[in-house]
Amino acid sequence: MTDARDNPTLDSRGLAKSRIEALSDGIFAVAMTLLVLDIKSSENLDFATNEGLIAYLGTLEHSFAMYAISFVVLAIFWIAHHILFHYVRHVDRRLLWMNMAFLLLVTFVPFSTDLLGDHGHLILPVFVYGINLLALGGLLGLQLRYLASNPPLAAADLTPTVTRQMQREVWIYALIPVASMAMSLYSPRVGMYLYLLLGIPTFAPKLDRLLHTPRPDAGGHSSEEP
Repeated sequence: MTDARDNPTLDSRGLAKSRIEALSDGIFAVAMTLLVLDIKSSENLDFATNEGLIAYLGTLEHSFAMYAISFVVLAIFWIAHHILFHYVRHVDRRLLWMNMAFLLLVTFVPFSTDLLGDHGHLILPVFVYGINLLALGGLLGLQLRYLASNPPLAAADLTPTVTRQMQREVWIYALIPVASMAMSLYSPRVGMYLYLLLGIPTFAPKLDRLLHTPRPDAGGHSSEEP
């Protein structure tokens, strides 16, 4: 058996990424499902007419809006995480812990959504929600920076051009929560809907073209193989 000390590449390769991807997908699925629990209907309500029920549902507009926005936001971060791991060949302990911190904040989104849905007229919940998303974007950027600075962990198609494009998108992830928090000082409703702008980098055609570059395993070899 070859000793790792005799072959430095065995130390630098790191671990397979499949388990952290599976864990990430599971946590995102649970967090996105929990969001619907924030839409609370009062008990023991009895509506004699459809008009009365419709009027009551109208009072839940803010909760429905927060559910939809947070679901889209989590979907955007899941896509961003998926794109990031497109360029991951192997993981090490530090990258794993960075990803665990990212997932910790993902599980916090249902709480910050509920807080904002129940107390959207206050400034503090707006800032809690914004800081939650700001930290998520920051941790994505931290993982990208770490990956770019550790070539043994990265796929061959993580070029400087791809890295710069992804870094620009991370800045958008950071700027939109800041803009939303600032706008919420004047109009919490407008500030809330500004989060939909996070979809801009998700549909960026330039990154889509970059994702179509040949992968290291294009010849039929799995990226998890030596």
